[in-house]
Amino acid sequence: MTESIPLSDLERSKAASFNEIGDKHGGRIITIDQKPQTDPNTGQPKLFPSGDPMMLWIIAIQPANGDAMALWAKGGKYVAVKGEGESMLTAISQAVRAAGASSLDVGGELVVQHTGLGEARPGLNAPKLYRAQYRPPAPASVPVDDLFGE
Repeated sequence: MTESIPLSDLERSKAASFNEIGDKHGGRIITIDQKPQTDPNTGQPKLFPSGDPMMLWIIAIQPANGDAMALWAKGGKYVAVKGEGESMLTAISQAVRAAGASSLDVGGELVVQHTGLGEARPGLNAPKLYRAQYRPPAPASVPVDDLFGE
């Protein structure tokens, strides 16, 4: 098994599907990448009022069983109208902090669960809300023989 997957392969690979509240996906993080979000109607990059692009994180996970899949995590602030939760990006950030980590790292374990729905805006589906858990990768160990270059 390789330790990385090119972004072009992720974009063609299976994306994690969260169709129902309670759906959950988890596994070892194998890649983390980001790209600008695009408007679904125009295909143009979505921008903040400042002109900065709104970014989308693509986190590939390898479940214990089955094929690798991509989590497409974006931010946002939503009011829950059913269930509870946050945007996927916020839920992952909260999970990283709760784990006592300062970053989301390849090799860590990540589980994301669809836990609610936000308020729908006219013409759009209700945003999905999530909770997440994260376990950082184990620190690298150095064999005792290597500590003194022997």
